[in-house]
Amino acid sequence: MWLIRTVLCGLAILSLVVPATVRAETEIVYWDFFKPGDGSPRGNALAENLKRFQAKYPDISVKVEVLRFAEVESKLIQGSAAGSTPDVARVYSYALPLHISAESIQPLDRFAEKMDKSDWLLPWNSTVFAGKKFALPAEHRFFTLLYRKDLLEKAGVKVPTTWDEMCQAAGKINSPQVMGYAFGVSQASAAYYLLEWAENMIITAGGQLFDEKGRANVNNAAGRKFFQVIADLAGKCKASGQAVVQFTYNEIHEGLKTGTIAMAGLGTHRYQTIRAEGAGENLHWAPPPSFEKGKQAPVNVIGWNLVMGKYAKHPEAAWKFMEFMASPETQVITARAGETPSRKSAYKDPWFQTSEAKVMREWSEYIIKNGRSGRYPTGWLEFGQILAQGAQAVVLKGVASGKAWDDVVERYNKSLEGKK
Repeated sequence: MWLIRTVLCGLAILSLVVPATVRAETEIVYWDFFKPGDGSPRGNALAENLKRFQAKYPDISVKVEVLRFAEVESKLIQGSAAGSTPDVARVYSYALPLHISAESIQPLDRFAEKMDKSDWLLPWNSTVFAGKKFALPAEHRFFTLLYRKDLLEKAGVKVPTTWDEMCQAAGKINSPQVMGYAFGVSQASAAYYLLEWAENMIITAGGQLFDEKGRANVNNAAGRKFFQVIADLAGKCKASGQAVVQFTYNEIHEGLKTGTIAMAGLGTHRYQTIRAEGAGENLHWAPPPSFEKGKQAPVNVIGWNLVMGKYAKHPEAAWKFMEFMASPETQVITARAGETPSRKSAYKDPWFQTSEAKVMREWSEYIIKNGRSGRYPTGWLEFGQILAQGAQAVVLKGVASGKAWDDVVERYNKSLEGKK
């Protein structure tokens, strides 16, 4: 009897211990560019959301593989060619057509049928291609004007609302210590900064970059107007310096943080981080300048999207993770880290009524009023490299803006002919 009681007692104790040590039955691989719990706002938010997911789905574990964001496209396509992809990855809006063409990601329709298609700031079809749903927007951002209030006040300058005003105001501020208006025309980091600025400037000027076949539009007055702004900022108004040929997102981020840049276009997702890293209450945002006084500029809304790799080993588990990471509850947590939610219902959370969330409410309203989703050709990233070379010629060599733009268009369209 004593032995039986001892064995039963031991089994009871074992039944309490085992669940805490049993490994999840399914492991999915997730590609992100932040390390969970790395001390950054978004890294810490990722760690918190992974913990929440594990609590909800204890039978699924998530292995996070951290990549630099510029590596995602090449590694995902190369992996697909070799028959190996992550279960889930974050892919930037620009790269979706590239991955669809390369068949490195798979459609989500069989999983997404029951999702609420009306609960998104942008239309559901913004990530539908050829009738198939390929991605869930994880967050939204748009290219806007960030400025240092302290530097503008010191110079007696008001926040510009048009590009003519910007040229004059930034020229008044510009000095060897502080750049009046910063922009980046570097080819580094896939020329993402320049591509974001370009696509927004073109639609603000009333044009379109590409035709329906993905070719750059010739005789594009809007494109020439954009390059003329670059020429004026760097030349006539002396509002910027030649250092812009080396600037990417990170250099401009750093300059706004430290106060060596007074104004710059930048994605909304950087706003909270720059403030937290040192700019504090000196950093503010305003709608991007337009070409017409009193008319708000339209914005192309972009961001990171959750996709499923073509060779996902556990598609059902991967979908649960994607659905969870795109949920309103998860987006509230990432919003506190600076990412603007893509779900309308996320904004019903009480946090969005706080002063801390005021700016994000303003962004969501601007998106609803002025936002649009772009369509990018498979050669978008190659276009960025050619565009950067053209912009650098304007800044460094004084090449006429119209000629430089037309050269970009001609070179890009010729590159497409070689791929037929």
